[in-house]
Amino acid sequence: MSEDKERLIFEQELIRLYGDCERCKDSEIKEEIFEDINILKEAIELLSQ
Repeated sequence: MSEDKERLIFEQELIRLYGDCERCKDSEIKEEIFEDINILKEAIELLSQ
């Protein structure tokens, strides 16, 4: 898979996670979602290098 496709997949997942986080009422789950968001941001940054 090309880096552009991988980055697009990660960015789409990031958008989905932001939406999940906005709707989430449970603070523990919200924190886990934020952790997932940060992991995806790191992956996207690595693909951009």
